[in-house]
Amino acid sequence: MDLMGMVNQAIASQDTEADGGLIGSILGNLNNAPVENNKIGGIASNLQGVLQAKGQGNAGGLMNVLQTVAATGAVEQLLANEQISAIAQRVGADPAMVKSVTPLIAQFLVKGSNARGGGLLQKVLSGEVDLGQMAGLIGMANKFL
Repeated sequence: MDLMGMVNQAIASQDTEADGGLIGSILGNLNNAPVENNKIGGIASNLQGVLQAKGQGNAGGLMNVLQTVAATGAVEQLLANEQISAIAQRVGADPAMVKSVTPLIAQFLVKGSNARGGGLLQKVLSGEVDLGQMAGLIGMANKFL
C-alpha cells in the first residue's frame, strides 16, 4: 500500500474524527501556511522525531498533547523554545513559521487518529508513515490543484 493509501486507511477507520472534507480543509490550511512546501516537509520530519521520542509507550498521553496543540495552537505544550529554534535553524525557516505549521500538523494527526493513539499517529510513531514525505506529497498535490 502506498503512503496516501495508508493515510486514507487511517482516516477511514471507524473511530477517528476525520472525514475527507475535514482533512481537505486541514491540507488547504497547510498549503496556505506562510512557509514554502519544502520547508513544511522539513518541519514535519523534525517534528516526527520529537513525537517518536515523546510517544515511546505513551501514545495516549501524546494524543492529549496533540489535541491541545491542535485546538489552541499552544505549541509550547509539545516543543520547548530551544526545539522550535533548532528545527527552524535546521530547516532554514523562521521560528514563527515552525510555530504556525506545527498546530496544523497536530490537527492532521489528531483527526486521522483516535483517542487511544491509534490510526495515523501510530503509523507516524512506528515510522510506517513519514511525516516529511507526507508534507512533500501535499506540496506536490497542491501544484496540480
